Amino acid sequence: EDEQPKEETSAKPLYGAFLLPNGARYEGNYVLKKPEKEADLSATPSSSPPEPEEVKTIQFRQGQGIYKLDGNVYEGEWVLDKMHGHGLFKFMGGDSYDGDWVNSKFHGQGRYQWKSGAFYIGSWEENKMHGDGTFTDTEGRQWKGRFFNGQGPGLHTLETKTS
Repeated sequence: EDEQPKEETSAKPLYGAFLLPNGARYEGNYVLKKPEKEADLSATPSSSPPEPEEVKTIQFRQGQGIYKLDGNVYEGEWVLDKMHGHGLFKFMGGDSYDGDWVNSKFHGQGRYQWKSGAFYIGSWEENKMHGDGTFTDTEGRQWKGRFFNGQGPGLHTLETKTS
C-alpha cells in the first residue's frame, strides 16, 4: 500500500511566496502546523506547574503552488510539503511530466514527454512506467501494452506514422 500524507483539515490554507534554504522559490498555498511532539516519559512529577514553552509552527506547502529550482519547475497540488495530486513538472533539460503524483513521485496516470519528442502516456508507479500505456518514439511509431517496473516486455507495435 502507498502511504499517503494525511491532510490536516483544521488548518486554513494561507498564500505566500518563499525562498527556501536550498535556493528554491515557492509561491502558493501553505499551512502552519505545530510540530508533532512526543511525550516525555522520563519527566518526574513535580509540585510546581511546568514552565510555558514557546510554541513554534512549521510551514508546509499545501494546496496549489509553483516550485522553482535550478531551471526545474513544478506547478500543481501539494499535501504536507509533498507533490501530491495532479501536477506538471518541467525539467531543466527539456523533458516534462504531466500527471498524478503521490508522495512526490509519478504515480497514477500521466504523460512523460522527452526533449527528443518521444513520449509515454499511461500508468506510473513509484516514478516508473508500470501498467497499461503507450510509448511513441521520435519517428511516430507507437508501442502499446503493459509496462512493468519501467520495462515493456510483450509490447506490440500499433502503427507507424508516415510523412
